[in-house]
Amino acid sequence: MAVDPVFVYLVITIVFSILLITMGFLGGLGGVFDIHLDIGHGIDAGGVDVGGAGHDLATDQGQFAGAGISPLSLPILFVFGTFFGVFGTVMEVTRFLPTYGVPFAAGVLSALLTAIVYWAMVNVFVKTQATSEYRLKDLIGSHGEITVPVGPGNRGQVLVVTEAAGRTLISAVSKDSLKTGDRVQVTGMEGSSLIVEKV
Repeated sequence: MAVDPVFVYLVITIVFSILLITMGFLGGLGGVFDIHLDIGHGIDAGGVDVGGAGHDLATDQGQFAGAGISPLSLPILFVFGTFFGVFGTVMEVTRFLPTYGVPFAAGVLSALLTAIVYWAMVNVFVKTQATSEYRLKDLIGSHGEITVPVGPGNRGQVLVVTEAAGRTLISAVSKDSLKTGDRVQVTGMEGSSLIVEKV
């Protein structure tokens, strides 16, 4: 018994649409699988920052929110799948092309529209990030938590939550010895580091 091509393309449309809508509501897969694991020495698996030995590592999990979006990230692939299913369904119902030509035409049209969507998303993210940049001096007076121990002559890291960038690990210096987990207040700047004091 042959499977109706219209049914196949309709299923593709529905599946990818559900995945895309679900990801949009949950803010990306990170919102589904986000766990919080704090193991000291600045390792925080609950977010996108991993600070150890004075290093930050920002990862792009292919989410709607974040530092950027890859052309092969899940949201873009889901957009392509949805367009592919829609174009395939329409072409099969209208008999616009022979059945063997539908996947190729649907693929080309889907790739073009997905490229336009990707371009629009990248431009929106770039504009959003440009307006949400912050300067270190804007953080003076804010509170944070030490993630890498800091002391006299020893640079560490502080986790500061900002409205512009969310959870951010920043290099920190202090005249006092501070350990991981200490709550601190930002009192000034020293180069590209924040000066912090225990509260």
